[in-house]
Amino acid sequence: MRLIIRGLAVAATGLAFLGLAVPAGAHPLGDPQTVHLAASGNEVTARWSAPPDDLLVLGSVTGVLADRREYVFDLGAGGEPEPVGDSDADKLTAAREVAEYLSEHITVAQDGRECPAEVDLEGLTEDGAVLVFTCDREIATVDVAVTMLTDADPAYRTVAFADGGTVGGKSEQQLYSAEAPTATWHFDARAAGGADWPMVAAIGGVLVLVVAMSVVGLRRLRSAARR
Repeated sequence: MRLIIRGLAVAATGLAFLGLAVPAGAHPLGDPQTVHLAASGNEVTARWSAPPDDLLVLGSVTGVLADRREYVFDLGAGGEPEPVGDSDADKLTAAREVAEYLSEHITVAQDGRECPAEVDLEGLTEDGAVLVFTCDREIATVDVAVTMLTDADPAYRTVAFADGGTVGGKSEQQLYSAEAPTATWHFDARAAGGADWPMVAAIGGVLVLVVAMSVVGLRRLRSAARR
C-alpha cells in the first residue's frame, strides 16, 4: 500500500532471557530503531525499521492497535521475539494514521523548507517503511529530524546511517534521541550507492550503548525488587 502525505510534514531485554511475557509498552532499552538514508537527484529516501515490539508501540501511539498487548519472547539468550501477527500487520500497513505519524516524526528540510514525503507502508513489518522526500533542488545538505516513538518514551533512540552521507563531514552515522532530534547531513553523489558497511558500523557502535543502557535498566529492576 502506498500513502502520500502532501502536507509539510532494557528491562524488556532482561525479561527476554527469562522467556517471560511483557506488555507491548515502550521498550526503549531493546534493539534500536534504524533509519537508512540515501539521496538521488532532489530526493531523499529514508527506510525506517524497528523490532516487532516497537511496531506494536507504533500501533498503540497512533491508535491503530489496542493499548495493551502481551508480547512473548522465546526462551534462551538467543531467543527472538515473535513477529507481528498477520492481523496486526494488516492494520498497520493499511493505516493512514501510521503514515502520517511517520511523516511527522521523520522529516527532511532543505534550506529551512520541509520536503513533502511520500510514505510506503507495504513492507513495514518486514523490511521497514519507506519515505521518499522530494525537495526543490538537488540534494547536497539537508536537515533530517527523527523523533520516532519518543512521545511514547523519551528514552527511545534511533540510529541513522547513509549511503554517501555524513554528519559534520566526518561521521557516517547519527544517534537520534529526544535530546538530539535533528542532524545536518551532507551527501556526496559520487560516494552514494552500494555501501553496506555503514550499517554494520552503525549497528556495532550503537550496541555498546544498548548494552550499557540494558545493564543500568536491570540494576534498577534489582534495586526496586529489594525494596
